[in-house]
Amino acid sequence: MKRSVMRKSLGFTLVELLVVIAIIGVLVGLLLPAVQAAREAARRMQCSNNMKQLGLALQNYHSAYQQFPPGSADFYGYSYGNRRNVGASIFLLPFIEKGALYDAFEQEAKTAIPGSGFWQSETLLNAGPQSAFLCPSAQNADGTEYNGLSKCLYVFCIGDAMWHNAKSDSEEGMAIARINSRSMFVPMTNGDRNNLRRFRDLLDGTSNTLAMSEVAGTPRDLAFVKGDVASFNGMYDGTTAVAGPCMTAPLDPNNRFQYQTGADCWRGLLFGDGRVINTRFTTTLPPNSYSCAYAGNNDSWGSFSPSSEHQGGVQTLMFDGAVRFVTDSIDSGNLNARQVTSGESPYGVWGAMGTKSGRETASLD
Repeated sequence: MKRSVMRKSLGFTLVELLVVIAIIGVLVGLLLPAVQAAREAARRMQCSNNMKQLGLALQNYHSAYQQFPPGSADFYGYSYGNRRNVGASIFLLPFIEKGALYDAFEQEAKTAIPGSGFWQSETLLNAGPQSAFLCPSAQNADGTEYNGLSKCLYVFCIGDAMWHNAKSDSEEGMAIARINSRSMFVPMTNGDRNNLRRFRDLLDGTSNTLAMSEVAGTPRDLAFVKGDVASFNGMYDGTTAVAGPCMTAPLDPNNRFQYQTGADCWRGLLFGDGRVINTRFTTTLPPNSYSCAYAGNNDSWGSFSPSSEHQGGVQTLMFDGAVRFVTDSIDSGNLNARQVTSGESPYGVWGAMGTKSGRETASLD
């Protein structure tokens, strides 16, 4: 009799192959969130480093001029349409190794920029993205938006001042804006530096006062709650501004993450712009909450919250150069209180961090 010989299979069966594929899929599913978290941690660290460099630039600016840069300004010779549109970010350029760009812009600003807006500056349009002012976690992190002009995602604090924080074309309006500016970045006109702030004005202390924060830089025309602005006139009570009603700005009935009526502007849209709605922020409503423009345009006053793509809060820069992460749940006090022009902020710890001389005792510690 012949003995039958059984041949041993050298390959995988279909079942074994499917099991291996399933195991690989499970491992990828488990590892992917960890990889994404590690990448975001790296981006957040880079964001912190960017802010530290801007903090150093602010310190060096003060060392050079014995004062901090204006929140908004015009260059001598500016046309009327460009008055007080130039922001603090422009003045920091020489202190972040961009002196040549500053010199070129200053020369152009005195002679050639159209009266309808300095953002038509060929110098700035050709300069491309300004990485020093871009958070790597932000959407569209390559940093260009309006006709190729760089975004400005690191924004300057004006404290809890809402009413008259917009651009004003009258000397009376300028005086009100200076009085109501509760932080260190005040408007300047015709090159008059006498009203600009100095370290000696920081009565609350450098470690207790906010200099800068960030905005998410969400895409144009979408009016996202995080990173954009609602057109909403419900904050005026007949006398002054109240922050709380901004939280009732209507949302899109089909998308609760978007405003029903967005303002004709976007946070962080125009690099170098000095108007509050674009490159500054208020410490009234907490981080990553609503932002509202009273008239819905670039020159509007309002409440403008910082925002970010970091989980649970925003990065902030203090005047001592420290970078601190502030959570969305920070104490914001009484949001239905009227804006004040002196003394303690009614907006809790968040409001206190924005004032330069409120004499508050609240702090993050």
